[in-house]
Amino acid sequence: MLLIRIGSLVLLGLTLTASHAGRSAARAQGPDPFPRTVTDGAGRRVTIIRPPRIIALVGGAPEVTRVVEPAALRRADPLADDPSVFDWTNVGLVVLSDLFAAINPGWTDAAEAQDIPVFLLSETASLDNWRATVEALGQATGRDDRAAAALTRLENRLKRLATRVAEHPPRRALVLTPEGYTFGQKTLIGDLLAAVGARNIAAEAGFEDYRQIDAASIRELAPDAILLSPTWTAEQTARLRDDPALRTVPAIRRSQVFRLPFSPTLPEDPAAAAFALALLLHPAALLH
Repeated sequence: MLLIRIGSLVLLGLTLTASHAGRSAARAQGPDPFPRTVTDGAGRRVTIIRPPRIIALVGGAPEVTRVVEPAALRRADPLADDPSVFDWTNVGLVVLSDLFAAINPGWTDAAEAQDIPVFLLSETASLDNWRATVEALGQATGRDDRAAAALTRLENRLKRLATRVAEHPPRRALVLTPEGYTFGQKTLIGDLLAAVGARNIAAEAGFEDYRQIDAASIRELAPDAILLSPTWTAEQTARLRDDPALRTVPAIRRSQVFRLPFSPTLPEDPAAAAFALALLLHPAALLH
């Protein structure tokens, strides 16, 4: 019954908070009328003449969906679609990652040929990165109010969760991918863990960003909770739980191995991700 209740609360939390990455220290000149000039995630100064009615979103970028209403998004696959035949009608801004722009420069070339500004996103390595990108996207798209609402929702959620978990001992967590990588310093999941009263022991051990880890290192770190990325299969999870090389690890001995319901690299909604983390690591704090 407890597992059913936890699962229901996870779904409820994700529903209540639901409405690529982009590292941006971007700031606009203020909520002034257009034209506006912002700095995108690649450090480029981008001038937008008027509020864009339609935004071309090339690839996946969860930050954009926090700011721009679905009806205003025109989506494209950066690798499969052809920018020369894309419907550019009424597009006022193009948003895509700097990685995709480098792989297929045809998207930026096609936009610039029609004088459509391009806002580039880069890796989101912290909650501050996410906040800055959301704010800058709000300014670039003229949707300052939607960006402010997304940021306020996040801060309110983190504040409530911090209060709920404050009296519980911090959990020593390790995040793993099925390929054997963990998330160390300067990662968004590390910030989320800290926000819900948990310690990212890979970061504490000095691991930088994404690092491959073996069974010996897992034993040495001795996490009391192991968090698995959503790409783990049931078979892979069973092999991890039954691995004789890990039988002494506290998380394995106490069955504290959980599959995350969100991407640890860049969740769709950090507020919902924080709720899910708190529920997995501190269920008593949220169930009472």
